[in-house]
Amino acid sequence: MEAIEIRIERIIKEILLPHQDFFREPIIGYAAANDPLYDKLSQILQAKHYHPREILPHAQTVVVYFIPHSLAVIRKIKGRQKIVKEWSENYTLANRVLSEIGEQLKLDLQTYGVESATEPPIGNYDTIELTTSWSHKASAVIAGIGTFGLNHLVITRSGTAGRFGSIIIDATIRPTERPTQSYCLYYKTGQCKVCVEKCPSGALLEQSFDRFRCNAYLDGKNIHELQQGCGMCSSGPCASKGF
Repeated sequence: MEAIEIRIERIIKEILLPHQDFFREPIIGYAAANDPLYDKLSQILQAKHYHPREILPHAQTVVVYFIPHSLAVIRKIKGRQKIVKEWSENYTLANRVLSEIGEQLKLDLQTYGVESATEPPIGNYDTIELTTSWSHKASAVIAGIGTFGLNHLVITRSGTAGRFGSIIIDATIRPTERPTQSYCLYYKTGQCKVCVEKCPSGALLEQSFDRFRCNAYLDGKNIHELQQGCGMCSSGPCASKGF
């Protein structure tokens, strides 16, 4: 029988194949559902965050996948425009692709007798508090895919410009080793603050991030709720690679 992790990787890559002009090679990581960090997430994030076993009672592993945006899209957000059409289009496409990946993995793993549960790319989102009860980004860090940067995004070895998805399964897969150092250039050297300098809303500061101010800026630009119109915090040196 094909190893579950090999099958997971193959399915993700097959679904991304028709979209290779829009996304680069995916990164896949695995976290143990009983990782102690899941017990602390609500406290760390200062908002209710589900434990994997609140979503799937017999959860053993959280599978996380990152689909990095193409270099062409990254070049666009590195320009002078603050609202970039290609960024919004890729964001919307990524949501559809991530939903397809989640559903296909769920169906395929079922044939192995593996039960699973997924959360949509933007599911369980509280539009008042601007928080989510299942953070794909937090799971990405727990699964060793990357580290949080000054931009409050997860920086992977393929950068920060991209989208995360995850699926919880009741099969055991060896957890991915977490990086021992930050991928953020600022946290490593103290020299880079490009994300702060380029933030058009003033929401991102060296000491904090004001999600309400960021959201108000996007609303003011009449961005559709399923789109993301401003990629400035993803447009620094870490857009396409980690450090």
